[in-house]
Amino acid sequence: MDISLFHELDLLDCVILERVSESEFEVLYNQGKWLNQLLPETHNKKIFTFSQNSHYLEYFLIDAAELWATSKNGSIESGIWSEQIPDQLLRLEANAIVNQHKYYLVIHRLKSKFEQKQHTLQLARELLISNDQITEKHDHLHTKLNAMLAKTNQSKTIQQPILQALEQTDLGVAILDARLQLVAGNPALSSLFNDSHIEIQLPVDRLILSLFKKQYPEYERVFNTYSPWTGELCWLNPPEQGKWLKVAIHPIKDANQAIQYWLLSVSDVTQIKFLLKQNEKLTHFDVLTDLPNRQYFWLQLEKKIKRNRSFYLLYIDIKHFKRINELYGHLIGDRLIKELSKRLLSVSHVDDVVARIGGTEFAIIMELDHQHSQFSAEDQIQCCRFVDDLISTCSLPFYFDSNIKCEVGLNVGAGAYPKDSNNAEELMKYADLAVYTAKKNTKSGLEFYSKELVEASLKRIEMEDSLRNAIENDEFELFLQPIIDISANKIVKAEALIRWRLSNGELVPPDLFIPLAEQTGLIIPIGKWVIAEACRILSVLKQKNIEIKLTVNLSPRQVTEQKLLEFIKYTLNKENISPKLLELELTEGVLIDNYDKIHYLLSELRTLGVSVSIDDFGTGYSSLSYLQKLPIDHIKIDRSFIMALTGNNQSRDCEGAIILAVISMAKSLKLGVIAEGIETQIQKDFLIANQCNIGQGYLFSKPLPFEGFCNFLDSMDNVINE
Repeated sequence: MDISLFHELDLLDCVILERVSESEFEVLYNQGKWLNQLLPETHNKKIFTFSQNSHYLEYFLIDAAELWATSKNGSIESGIWSEQIPDQLLRLEANAIVNQHKYYLVIHRLKSKFEQKQHTLQLARELLISNDQITEKHDHLHTKLNAMLAKTNQSKTIQQPILQALEQTDLGVAILDARLQLVAGNPALSSLFNDSHIEIQLPVDRLILSLFKKQYPEYERVFNTYSPWTGELCWLNPPEQGKWLKVAIHPIKDANQAIQYWLLSVSDVTQIKFLLKQNEKLTHFDVLTDLPNRQYFWLQLEKKIKRNRSFYLLYIDIKHFKRINELYGHLIGDRLIKELSKRLLSVSHVDDVVARIGGTEFAIIMELDHQHSQFSAEDQIQCCRFVDDLISTCSLPFYFDSNIKCEVGLNVGAGAYPKDSNNAEELMKYADLAVYTAKKNTKSGLEFYSKELVEASLKRIEMEDSLRNAIENDEFELFLQPIIDISANKIVKAEALIRWRLSNGELVPPDLFIPLAEQTGLIIPIGKWVIAEACRILSVLKQKNIEIKLTVNLSPRQVTEQKLLEFIKYTLNKENISPKLLELELTEGVLIDNYDKIHYLLSELRTLGVSVSIDDFGTGYSSLSYLQKLPIDHIKIDRSFIMALTGNNQSRDCEGAIILAVISMAKSLKLGVIAEGIETQIQKDFLIANQCNIGQGYLFSKPLPFEGFCNFLDSMDNVINE
């Protein structure tokens, strides 16, 4: 191998390995004297097998194996980590590479680069790069530990591999239990304050939580709603210089979406802040957008309050930004934030204050045109119009590098001074609560703070706790609605619909708890329960010598769950049920948003023998392309079209034309058609006359509990198996 190549690439202090088999590696290049100490298994060996002497590297090899399995040219990075060998501390970074069907692992020693980097942070560009890398390290750590911690049982002890991984990261890490009590921490956490020349009065994890509570109004909301949070905390240590800490807080949930741990990761960014202070403008303004930063915005907010002029405080969060970062990387993400900030300024008025107060968060103090003692409907209308302008302007596509198109939305929360509060901290807290509520909507929108909003938020938290308990207390039931061959008046199959029965016997409608379950992730365990219960019912029917297909709805969040397919296979096998007796229903939006994953999932289901139908057809994208490309068996005409078929000739002609078009399209694609929401004889007759013979609705039967469904089966002549 040509040594000059490595001189050119500045790779002299590195090790290059080639994977020659699934478990064996060949040492191609080893200039560093540290390899044999780091990996003793390489001593005097050209080809070797890893012996788990570096736990961090072992975990990276799992990701590397996934890259190598694709055989596509590309590379991934491990992030920087530290290893202690007998005579020195190594700072390392690994790259897994695929090049022309050869698989390489390059391990870099970064000491010289690390030291050099400390002297180049003065430039704003380097500050931005540094901040992005710190963010990436926090994100990488969260991804890794989330997967590892989710597999552990709730206890006061953490598995040894996790502790070893913690010891080797440069980030300070604290793992807290659901009550925010320390379960485990790493040496980097303990050493955060070693250079402060003062003994802190609290353990580091308690100090960080205390600073968060004092400095950010959203403290209670984050922990009450199990939300992730990232921000900066300031620790003062007069007369010495204090510290600035970049902190990321993430909830770690178990399979039932119950809080198992809280993960706190901490970086000391004091040096970056010190360099910022050398330039007065950088002290008060965001480096990327040139807008006021959080600290300066707070000062401006207090000034506005002292002037005693009415205004709205708007909290703005960018919708779908994480997806853009994942698709195109942090550089494109930074460019989008910069361009979006310009759009915010273009809509704002001269007296408004626009600031960037967090990674994807902005705030605006919007002064009212008319100053008076009482807020009026006119003031709220002015705010709504302003926010509409913000949303419409920022929703226009962003174009980068000619072939990259990005689209985002805005979540906006509003608090009013002095109507809601005359205190800066309370106003920030109220606007934060409002924007958190706005995030629950799928589309961009505005939420105003109100006492009703607080009550609704408390009720939502209570319902979430009740919903979590409902899984454990077995409070769910499946009701079954028959699907009929309406021309022959015979049952074809049945749709399984979940119901939540409270301890007092009251049934909670699905439209009240399914959206909440979707937002909180509880839909994953609830969805598994539905599949398992449907298969159990099929088993009971089988014992009664009844074979009938059951259809089960899959939510958008379920289809992205990695182990869904394995769970379906396991459950069918456990209940000894033929896959042909199970059908899964998905909405059109799911097919578009997750096309690649859906294509794989549906193909595997088709191979297994499970059929698939598209629910609520006609209300979403209705694209012929996905109907042609995806393995789909049936489409269900949405009930809104069927219910519009009335005795009114004009209505019947309009909606009838849509239904006829769907029927014709389905036949051309050789898909089955099912009509939902049939409630009248007129609707039934129209469908039969136009050869749509399969349907469901209250004309035939409402959803029934299992016993009622069995009685309904007995009342029918027979069951038709598809």
